[in-house]
Amino acid sequence: MKMIQTCAIAAAFVAGQALAQPTDVPKHTCSPKPSYPGLKAMKSDVEVKAFEASMKTYKECIVEYISQRKTSVKAHQTAESAAAQEYNDTMAKIRTDQEAGLKEVEATKAGEKKNEPASPRAPSKGY
Repeated sequence: MKMIQTCAIAAAFVAGQALAQPTDVPKHTCSPKPSYPGLKAMKSDVEVKAFEASMKTYKECIVEYISQRKTSVKAHQTAESAAAQEYNDTMAKIRTDQEAGLKEVEATKAGEKKNEPASPRAPSKGY
């Protein structure tokens, strides 16, 4: 029981440390941001095409940035899941080993009791 409590305390400490660490998420470098040139300027086909081109370029850059962030998130989630699975497997193995050890101790004690005389005056079983 103490082992489980100790593991729970250690896990809580590690989780607290992980949350306290700053994350360095790169900002997007999409520039220049498009700006609406105004209704008067939008009467020129050249200005409209330039504005649409800047909007398209900016959008493509932002979409690429978001795609990279999503890929990064998936990689982090995969690593997190793998670490959690490793922890769970390790704790299950420890639990199984502890239970096997307890059964072994109980079997040894039961075997020793079997070989003890029933009372101090009873003759021992000398095989």
